[in-house]
Amino acid sequence: MSNDPHKPAAVAVLGAAAVDLTIRVKEFPSPDGIVMAEEKHSSPGGSGGNVAEGIARLGYPVRFLGVVGDDENGLLLRQSFESAGVDTRFIRIDQGESTASCFIAVNQNGERLIFSLGGVAIYTKPEELDLAALGDAGILYIADAFPEVALTAIHALPAEARTVYCPGGLMVNLGKTFYEPVLARADVAVFNRVEAQGITGMAEPQKALTRLTEMGVKIPVITCGAEGALFCENGQRKHIAAVPVEEVADSTGAGDAFSAGLVAGMVQGFTMADCVRLACEVAAHKIQIQGAREGLPYRHQVARLAIVEKC
Repeated sequence: MSNDPHKPAAVAVLGAAAVDLTIRVKEFPSPDGIVMAEEKHSSPGGSGGNVAEGIARLGYPVRFLGVVGDDENGLLLRQSFESAGVDTRFIRIDQGESTASCFIAVNQNGERLIFSLGGVAIYTKPEELDLAALGDAGILYIADAFPEVALTAIHALPAEARTVYCPGGLMVNLGKTFYEPVLARADVAVFNRVEAQGITGMAEPQKALTRLTEMGVKIPVITCGAEGALFCENGQRKHIAAVPVEEVADSTGAGDAFSAGLVAGMVQGFTMADCVRLACEVAAHKIQIQGAREGLPYRHQVARLAIVEKC
């Protein structure tokens, strides 16, 4: 399947890209403690950016809608997108600004701590959006976004387009005024168990799933790490098992990989159950490799898509 950026976009991704400075440590320090970093490296990241590149690697046309600075980090992000086949025509470059970056510590169990270091990443006003980026999209994936910007993007979509919303921890922590208006318009909403608890007040994922449906979420999906994922469609709750792996090298970007797989399945026309199965397979591939994007698989590496390719 071709991924020509000049063809109509199957997916538009609205969100943030950032450069990740990642260090590996044996264990996280206690308060006031110190540990030695075993290695460090910089690489493209940011939730929305990871999803866009993940979709592109799986062979689907995708464009990214976000903001970078006119610095070396901004150039790094744009070059990474272009090499993956992501349409970058609608990325805004803010002159004189620093591109968003994050500091990430990963321990020997693949667990992580993330610290945002600031910088430009997302549109702050609806008028900053180029609506031409949305007029031919079949799916809009919304990650980090101000509600008025996200709603403007939704309104610019074709009538038959679908919206997938993954607000992430930052947006959830900002409160209901940030996520509720967009959640009400989403066809599918994806959360990890912590985000689901933050919205519903329910620590148990099954109860959180029920609460999300009571809140009017059309198809809520909750990721549960090694326990797989839950979703509810037409009143029917289903659990999809995780794909087992021998070793977790780095869980950074696992949720983004999951979202890339989910959206790819939707573009392909899979049932929601098969979309979630594909998402679990993509996430399992990613967590075996260090880095938010390094482990994102290509189409030929994903069994469910390789089968489609042969049909």
